[in-house]
Amino acid sequence: MKKAITAGLFLVAIILISTGILPSCKHETLNLAQMDTVCFERDVLPVFKNGCATPGCHNGNGESFALKSYPDIKRRVSAGSPATSRLYQAIISTMIQPMPPSHALAESDRIKIRIWIEQGAKDTKCSPLPEGNLNNEGGLK
Repeated sequence: MKKAITAGLFLVAIILISTGILPSCKHETLNLAQMDTVCFERDVLPVFKNGCATPGCHNGNGESFALKSYPDIKRRVSAGSPATSRLYQAIISTMIQPMPPSHALAESDRIKIRIWIEQGAKDTKCSPLPEGNLNNEGGLK
């Protein structure tokens, strides 16, 4: 009797998971083939220049390593692997002092950097976004 109840509950759980009513433990990954390319020059470099390459931080004036150009930044990321990129880990860390220390980067900027790394951390140059894609602060809508 107990085996029949257990088997019945298992069958119900399988049905609920397969229909999407009950969530499974599977984590969805990003499908990079369907995503637009994150442009280094337009989308990533400004984040580092405005948030990291500031006086007293990573502007290359002796305080620490520079983060103001593609070669500077590329040295600190593992193309294709945000998990092994020390720079990316520093900007998402909650265990050590987050970078930049004065304020965390916006979530949208962290996501752009992650996708850029996953897409190979290439030195891409792109045309500017159309005016209608910017909000009042200059960021993406």
